[in-house]
Amino acid sequence: MPTKATMMMVVMLAAMASVCGDAWAGQAWLCSVGSAVAVDEDGTVGPPDLGDRERPTFFRLDADKKELTLLAPESRRGEVTKLDTVHDVNGQRVFSGVEHGRVVSVIVSTDGRMTLSIISDGVVWSVFGHALPEERTKD
Repeated sequence: MPTKATMMMVVMLAAMASVCGDAWAGQAWLCSVGSAVAVDEDGTVGPPDLGDRERPTFFRLDADKKELTLLAPESRRGEVTKLDTVHDVNGQRVFSGVEHGRVVSVIVSTDGRMTLSIISDGVVWSVFGHALPEERTKD
């Protein structure tokens, strides 16, 4: 027969799993891009230079797969950026990785704000928008 202390530990672990595990396990967000700006090392500020490619407007963040997948525009749909880490920091989800020599970082706040930064040699892109937990779109 389990002791009272063992039962208390089991109950506490179950409560923690239900609170923490459900909050982020399998979590994915649908993100919209509201604005983007680039700052070069010489202080030039303007829109990010994407060459002949269209600017992403919607993407999906997947915590389990550690991926950022472009959803729109159609010409970029399906492009995937692998992310190395996903952390929960004070209720915010922080994603980071490296792609083609650039650092990619995304923060999703508890109130649905999304901030994405891309850092390359001599330039920083800052992208702002909103994130909606994917599970909320299935109601």
